Amino acid sequence: MTSKPRFVIALALAALVGGALVWMVFGGSLETYASPAGLQEGKTYRLNAIVATGSPTDAAADALTPAGVKFTVQDKDDASKQVPVVYHGIVPEQFKDGREIVVTGRYENGTFVADRDKLVTKCPSKFQGKSSASAT
Repeated sequence: MTSKPRFVIALALAALVGGALVWMVFGGSLETYASPAGLQEGKTYRLNAIVATGSPTDAAADALTPAGVKFTVQDKDDASKQVPVVYHGIVPEQFKDGREIVVTGRYENGTFVADRDKLVTKCPSKFQGKSSASAT
């Protein structure tokens, strides 16, 4: 084999490996973030919402069924916009009413079906400004 075909083969392999690397790095971030108000049937999302009052707490022991953990989330800006969620997997310790979460999955038949172990709770920011009373 001459050096020109080897060079072409090496270049093609490098492009293939580079493409695979780019796909692995950016593949997860190609999912769209959405709120309950912006969901459309059959699409994959990272749902960013607040756990609605009255949803299961303490690892959702009451709602843990073979069909998964069931709870409701609400839009951060409009509490009247809610969607039920079915989740399978480990429930984070910080999961509770009023906590902001991000869960990955698909919106199907009016229910958000979460991917296994794709639930993350967002902690309240420790960088929020303190009130002037506590600063004195």
